[in-house]
Amino acid sequence: MKLRNLTITSLLAVSGVALWSYGAMKLAEGGQFDYRPNPLGLKESPYGQVIALAVQGEIDSDWHGADIAGNGHICTECGHDHGAQGDANCTQTPQERGAEPKTLIAKLEQATSERTNGRPPTPGHKFYLRRQVEDRLRMAWELDPSNYGNYNSYQLFLTEPSVGTRPVLTDTVKKVAERTIKYCLEETSDPRPALTAASAAGNILELMFIHREEEHYTIDQMRSLLKLMDYSISKHHDLKSRWMQSGDLERLSPARIEEMETRLAFVEHMREASDKTIQRLSSTEISSKF
Repeated sequence: MKLRNLTITSLLAVSGVALWSYGAMKLAEGGQFDYRPNPLGLKESPYGQVIALAVQGEIDSDWHGADIAGNGHICTECGHDHGAQGDANCTQTPQERGAEPKTLIAKLEQATSERTNGRPPTPGHKFYLRRQVEDRLRMAWELDPSNYGNYNSYQLFLTEPSVGTRPVLTDTVKKVAERTIKYCLEETSDPRPALTAASAAGNILELMFIHREEEHYTIDQMRSLLKLMDYSISKHHDLKSRWMQSGDLERLSPARIEEMETRLAFVEHMREASDKTIQRLSSTEISSKF
């Protein structure tokens, strides 16, 4: 009797440990165990927005390093990769190529981006660089979820296995998009976050299209997200009109205004494509009933 009880207890204990280990492994892979503090309340604050913009420079540097590591060719003159045509595509003048950096900042920038290892990069090194980019994008998004570039770049890492370094988790992607939408639509002055909200709604719609069968998404759910896109775009136009009337729009540089218009055009194109997809799925669903 004692042997039987001991056997049952041991089996239950081993099963419990195995299930706990399996669940913990999945959570760790998805980043749920990561410690994400909010020092000085910087996240989602005006200071966080400034820091999120500053982080973009480091992200570009890391991504450039990953890109060079993937191609395995570096221009001997400027240290960049120029594609299939090689160094002939280098646009720097001979004076620029031979010029030594004059300021301390320029020297430090050159030192941090210069590749000193003559060996080809290993897969582990490439993975490390991509992980660095992904972690920085996550931090930048947490600092300012309304930043269009940081959010969409982070979304790419979460949904594209060839770029991201963690398993693709649909629930995590949706939570990031939903949090972005909620945060952006709370903005009552700047028209740009509304475009980020519209883009996030479009990303959720894309997930619904891809995983419609296994997740059993309905046409009504898709139309609800489409209405949210329409609301976000409408809010952008409304806030932009207020900026034009108050003169705040003129305070933006021409480059920022052009950037905003380009993003608006892309979001509207995404909206039209999503609408056509919903119409096609709806007609297919109706025809299948007959």
